[in-house]
Amino acid sequence: MNIAIINFSGNVGKSTIAKHLLAPRLQAPIIAIESINAGNENEEGAHYRFRGNEFDHFQATLMRQDRAIIDIGASNVEDFMRLMNQYVDSHGEFDLFVVPVVPEKKQQFDTVNTIESLKSLGIPPEKIVTVFNKVDVNQLENLESLFSIVFGFYHASQAFRCEKEAVIVNNDIFETIRHLNKSVDDIADDPTDYRARVRDTQDPDEKDNAIQMVLAQRLAKSAKRNLDQVYSTVMEGV
Repeated sequence: MNIAIINFSGNVGKSTIAKHLLAPRLQAPIIAIESINAGNENEEGAHYRFRGNEFDHFQATLMRQDRAIIDIGASNVEDFMRLMNQYVDSHGEFDLFVVPVVPEKKQQFDTVNTIESLKSLGIPPEKIVTVFNKVDVNQLENLESLFSIVFGFYHASQAFRCEKEAVIVNNDIFETIRHLNKSVDDIADDPTDYRARVRDTQDPDEKDNAIQMVLAQRLAKSAKRNLDQVYSTVMEGV
């Protein structure tokens, strides 16, 4: 099972989807395609890194994996697409292409262009799915209006899966744990009784840290429920 996360646009949450949505549930390594040299695991949780033009080395690594999540940086998407076209049938290595999108119009137009490019490579609609990201909970009932460009393209083309349940709601936990090498699931599933620590410790710093962890866990549990729903929707039929 190999899943690529791709969009011509930056700032749509590709790394968030790789690290917090897919990796904990698929139990798969993250391969980052980005403009840096291949190296050790980075702060976003990547186990392998390649540039977009290192497609041959990337393919070799991918074929050695039972499953993988491929996080394609915006600055490398064009090289990646070009080489995927050059290496005929290489898109068959992927079981699913996840295209994250946020409400800003530029990112919506870039999402449409991304899907059109995937379609031009011969990738069928059932292997392309959008994930609506960074959506305010108060805007859920107006999702089609909020993402009118994406939904308009979907209704006109039927070139991809456009699931209204695949929505990641804004949650402060993503910013709270940005500096930690942990996923939302790591925080939500931490068995430590931080509430008891708040009661029992007399050390002010330890008490403050425990309080912050209580708050983080409450946010993380909410986010995890949301991510479980999105994952179930995205993976349906794959």
